[in-house]
Amino acid sequence: MVTAEKVKNELVLGFIANNPNPTETLKIDVNSIQVTAGENPTTVTPLTSSGPTSLITSSLTPTSDSGLLTTSESSATVAECSPPAELCADGVTCISEDFFCDGVLNCPDGSDESEKRCAAVCDGKFMLTGSSGFFHSMNYPNPYNENIVCQWIIVVPQGLSIKLNFTSFETQPYADVLSIFEGLGQNKTLRASLSGPNIETIYIFSHEATAQFISDYSENYNGFNATYTAFNASELNNYEKINCTFEEGFCFWIQDLDDDSDWERVQGPTFPVMSGPDFDHTFGNLSGFYISTPIGLGVIEERVRILSLPLVPSDLYCLSFWYFMYGSNVYRLRVSTSDGHGQEKIIFEKEGNYGNNWNYGQVTLNETSDFKVIFDAFKRRGPSDIAVDDIGLTKGKCNEDNYVEPTVRPTVTTTPSVSTDCSVPVELWEPNSTFSSPNFPNNYPNSASCVWYLNAENGKNIQLHFQVFDLENFVDMVEVRDGRGPDSLLLAVYTGKGPLPDVYSTTNQMTVILQTDKTVTEKGFLANFTTGYHLSACTVDEHQCGSGECIPLHNLCDGIPQCEDGSDEAKCMRLLNGSLSTEGLVQARIGKSWHLACADDWSEEISDSVCQLLGLGDANTSSPVLFTGDGPFVTITKGSNQSLIFTEREHCLDNLVVHLQCNIQSCGKHLVTQNNGTKIVGGSDARREAWPWIVSLHFNLQPVCGASLVSDEWLVTAAHCVYGTHLKPSRWQAVLGLYDQSDVAQPPAAVRDIDRIIINPHYMKETKDSDIALMHLQQKVQYTDYIQPICLPEKHQQFLPGINCSIAGWGDLSSGGTPSNVLQEAVVPLLSNEKCQQQMSKYNITENMVCAGYDMGGIDSCQGDSGGPLTSEDGDKWFLVGVTSFGEGCARPQRPGVYARVTMFVDWIKNIIY
Repeated sequence: MVTAEKVKNELVLGFIANNPNPTETLKIDVNSIQVTAGENPTTVTPLTSSGPTSLITSSLTPTSDSGLLTTSESSATVAECSPPAELCADGVTCISEDFFCDGVLNCPDGSDESEKRCAAVCDGKFMLTGSSGFFHSMNYPNPYNENIVCQWIIVVPQGLSIKLNFTSFETQPYADVLSIFEGLGQNKTLRASLSGPNIETIYIFSHEATAQFISDYSENYNGFNATYTAFNASELNNYEKINCTFEEGFCFWIQDLDDDSDWERVQGPTFPVMSGPDFDHTFGNLSGFYISTPIGLGVIEERVRILSLPLVPSDLYCLSFWYFMYGSNVYRLRVSTSDGHGQEKIIFEKEGNYGNNWNYGQVTLNETSDFKVIFDAFKRRGPSDIAVDDIGLTKGKCNEDNYVEPTVRPTVTTTPSVSTDCSVPVELWEPNSTFSSPNFPNNYPNSASCVWYLNAENGKNIQLHFQVFDLENFVDMVEVRDGRGPDSLLLAVYTGKGPLPDVYSTTNQMTVILQTDKTVTEKGFLANFTTGYHLSACTVDEHQCGSGECIPLHNLCDGIPQCEDGSDEAKCMRLLNGSLSTEGLVQARIGKSWHLACADDWSEEISDSVCQLLGLGDANTSSPVLFTGDGPFVTITKGSNQSLIFTEREHCLDNLVVHLQCNIQSCGKHLVTQNNGTKIVGGSDARREAWPWIVSLHFNLQPVCGASLVSDEWLVTAAHCVYGTHLKPSRWQAVLGLYDQSDVAQPPAAVRDIDRIIINPHYMKETKDSDIALMHLQQKVQYTDYIQPICLPEKHQQFLPGINCSIAGWGDLSSGGTPSNVLQEAVVPLLSNEKCQQQMSKYNITENMVCAGYDMGGIDSCQGDSGGPLTSEDGDKWFLVGVTSFGEGCARPQRPGVYARVTMFVDWIKNIIY
């Protein structure tokens, strides 16, 4: 009789004999095979387990000679696997989907770890072997994509350890995380989680490591570039194992992952105030790093621990370090040694408040066998942070003559005078310069409206820094203004998560406003400010990009874009000495200086290009002019991609430079007349091609507002449409030439991404004043019968009360109703501001506004029309009179629509777009 054991052995031998990768060792769990006998062929199936699962049938038949049974095998393909299992490439074996690409072979054919399947979408790599290598985030050094998972397996020669360095690291804090694990497969151990602007050196004391990067659905940063090298940890001496300033990471210290929490590497002050240091010990300023218990108010009592690598005993060592224990609630710092059996011995311990300063600690080590050094910190509920810095080891006994024992002291903690009550504005002066959202670090309340006034001495300005920033994205906002009151200027609007660039005022006052809605709340913010003379993000020799980045002035107009918003390659041409804005001597900017254009090699094609760059029409005339003054000079030629190339020169041939006259850009023309419908709200379907300058703005692919095309690359819209979302221009798209919202993807519609949004600095969200903004198209649009710019009015051009203007849009057809798919149009008369103020008494109607509508109501713009045009025909051209801003309901009697008056903003618009 054939025993079940023999059947199992035969099956195992069959697997081994048919191993497709003879160099790989198969792992077969014999105990998981179940054999059942009967008249039919025996079915052998593995018991339920997390390992590989195959379906094998074994036929037991007698041999002709002995009558004994022999085993033959046939394999039946499993068509599908029960979730969460997946099928190996052999078509037979099912393994858990978590086992794929984890660095451990689980499929018999090894297909679960194939490069083809596992290569990271980030950089096309998976298995990194050898003594060194690198990997990076998707699209690096450009922003990575949203919702991606990338995994790399690092294996160096056995017996060595792994060192990870980052040449750059910038991800969304707390959301887009690079996790570094020690080991492979399902038993790997998390050693580090990196996010934010975190350049740190990581050591893995194993020859195997796993790196995994996961991004969420929003806020994609530039990512990281990582390199790894193998090193022999056994070759490290005791000093290398201990000495650490924490400037580049935790050095060779290891976090105890079985503890309550982890030590944190910190730069700058901890929070709450007066519970930790304001700066590190190494440098004594905000640039340095130290380690701390998890910063913030303690919720439970917890311990954090770091351990050294095993040290080799010598005669005597002096262990030194600096510690910070400040506040009435601070608990305990303990230093211990641990022998090879895990027996711990306390060698240093402090409890209580040792003042608002770094204190020196030292202890002589006299061990006779291999040992580890351990730093434990114990945190209580409330503010109780403990910090450590500059751990060092020197040979010999500690010098007791130079050591002064710090005195524990009772400290009366000073409660910051900064109120968290939002009922009244808070005035702040240095040194009382730290403030936060209500309840921080717990969630701020709903429906909050808070104001802080930051003040400096006359002649100074203010630098605002957000240490922590976490608000509900696109809904809860922090607004920062230069100065205070109605004349203050908008400096920044922030939402979502940090880190954020510092904000600088130009005056000695700054206003910070927090506005939250009625639903979700987050952690909020912690901020502080400093004052000084001429504080600025950039020096006088630098240009500030829209992102806040500073680049040298000599890089301006060099043909190589360095600012994300392209501002370093904008405004590189101008006309000089002309009596009109359309003519003058041609000048090109290179770096800091403006250069006159030489007349030799000039052409009509270059004339047209220069005029178009200036936002004008084609060239009218160009002529050489004798110029005997000093340069510098430049030759302008056409590049292969139709761009202009600037070449510096000391002199022009025959001292001739170019004088250019440009035509005014054609604008405000359309092919058909509008309907004069009496029924936007109360309007009628527009005719195709009637309003070729109107634009539908889509945020996250949904139509939300309107805009007007004023050049081949700039739109005018309402500031309230983009307020808070302007930090994410890539979420916006402009649809031009559109008639029906269902035809967005069909010609003649053209879709353009937005790469820059500029809100007018005078915009006041509360009063709705100066409700106007500009949006830049990432790619210029070609003019067609369906896509044309509207004319900007002159600064002093008048549009008098009583004249009829046109409105158009895809907004709601009634107050609280549904939006229109087809473009609507209507005619409304202008009102005087005095009459408008009487009818809209709840609002302050300023000179920056213009009103339009009927006393009896019935026709008006509505929700969804915001940002769209209010236009008037003057002669044979249409001009942009207003930008749809707000109203009280829609089409109500004696409740006109209110628009931003474009004549008040023409200089601002032209200064940016031309």
